[in-house]
Amino acid sequence: MSDDAIAVNLSGVPETLLWPLYARAAEARRPDARLRDTKAVALLDSIDYPFEARFGRAPQVLALRELSFDAQVRRFLLHHPRGTVVALADGLNTQFSRLDNGQARWLSIDLPEVIELRDRLLPGTDRSRNLACSALDPRWMATVEDRDGVFITAQGLLFYLQESEAYDLILGCARAFPGAAMMFDMMPRAFTISVRGNTVQNAFFVRGKREGGQGYRLPPMPWGASFAAVRKRLRRDPAVAAVRFARVPAGRGVVFGCATPVMDRVPGLRSATPWHAVVEFAQ
Repeated sequence: MSDDAIAVNLSGVPETLLWPLYARAAEARRPDARLRDTKAVALLDSIDYPFEARFGRAPQVLALRELSFDAQVRRFLLHHPRGTVVALADGLNTQFSRLDNGQARWLSIDLPEVIELRDRLLPGTDRSRNLACSALDPRWMATVEDRDGVFITAQGLLFYLQESEAYDLILGCARAFPGAAMMFDMMPRAFTISVRGNTVQNAFFVRGKREGGQGYRLPPMPWGASFAAVRKRLRRDPAVAAVRFARVPAGRGVVFGCATPVMDRVPGLRSATPWHAVVEFAQ
C-alpha cells in the first residue's frame, strides 16, 4: 500500500467490488498466473483497505470468472473491433485496460458511490466512460453508441437482484439493442440459500479473519437458478435468438483444473456450480 493510499468506505453490495479486485491482483502476482492484470495490482496497492483480513486467501474462482468474460468479449471484438462494450455493475474492473484494441468503446455503469471511486482510480478516456446509474434504470440505454455492435456484461450482478428484476433487465436490453448480446454469471439455487445467516459462497470462498465475531459476508443473494431453467424462460421471448452456455477456463488443482471442466460438459451437472451464459438478441 502506498503512503497516499485512498481510503475506501463502502458497504452492502457496493463493497463486493473489492473482492474480485483482490482476487485478480492476487492471481496476477502469481508466477504461474492465468490472468495478466497489472492495472489490478496497481489499484490494489493504491487502496487503503484490509483486503486479506476481510477476505482471507483470494479465491481462484473469481480470476477464472474474469477469464471467461474476457474470452467472450474478445470474441465480440474480433467481429466488431469498433463495437461498444457495456459493463453493468463494473465496480473497479480493469477489463478495458486488458482488452483494449485501440478502437472499441467502453461504458462502465455502476451506482453513484462506486462511480465516484472509479472516477478517482480509473477515470474515463476518449473511448471509455464511467456512468453513475443503476443497471435497473433504463435511462443508461439511451447513452450507448450502438452503430458498430454492442456487447453487454453483467458480472456478479444478477443474483443480487430479484428474479423478476433480472429477467426485466435482460429482456429490456434485448429490446433496446436488437442483434446485440449479453453475458452474465449465475449461482445455482443451493449457493444462495442462507442457513443460520450463512451461504455456501460465504462458507467456502470468503475466509477472512473474524473481527469481533463479525467477518466479511457477502450480501444476501435473492435469486439462484439453473442454466436450463433460465434458458427455457428466456427462449420464450421473441426478443431472444439464442442462449448458450459459456464454459469457464480450467484452473489449477483438482477442483478447478479437473472436476469443474468435466462438470461443465455434462448438462445435468453444469449448473451445480456457478455458471456463465451468453444471450444473443434477435435482430
